[in-house]
Amino acid sequence: MLATILPLILATASPSTADSAALDAQVAEIFRPYTQDMDDTAAWDRPLFSAEVTALIAHWEKVQPDDEPDALNDGDWFCQCQDWDEKKFKVTPRGRAVLPGGTAEVSVKIDLGFDDIHDVRDARLIFRKQGAAWKLDDLFAPQAFPKGLKQALRDTIVEDEKLAAAANAK
Repeated sequence: MLATILPLILATASPSTADSAALDAQVAEIFRPYTQDMDDTAAWDRPLFSAEVTALIAHWEKVQPDDEPDALNDGDWFCQCQDWDEKKFKVTPRGRAVLPGGTAEVSVKIDLGFDDIHDVRDARLIFRKQGAAWKLDDLFAPQAFPKGLKQALRDTIVEDEKLAAAANAK
């Protein structure tokens, strides 16, 4: 019985102290712009993502419409919002776990700082270790990305390609 339970225990083990510190630093870097003067850099233009997500973003950028927002460029990916109070914005890590395949998960509570329960969001950040760095490999949020950011990118790429094909057929 221990042989069946042990892999499950190891799969959700706590990260090492070094990995915990690196994951905390990466989460802090992801959310740093929200506590400072407005940063005009779009979430997808920041060098935070794994190689797979970076490739999906590059593909999406090639096919997104020029004249109007699509499903992914009409709001901020990380805060799942368009506005926040930089003086009160706060991210609280809720837990970390090492997952199989060189990945780790950090659950966070995101408070936009408006003193309203509706301005608090939950998210699960999935990181992949690439070299010595932890890179964001997926983002799950109940309202914005219930199936994950990677799936949202794939779905939006297909949608944008269909729109472009329809426009070219006219």
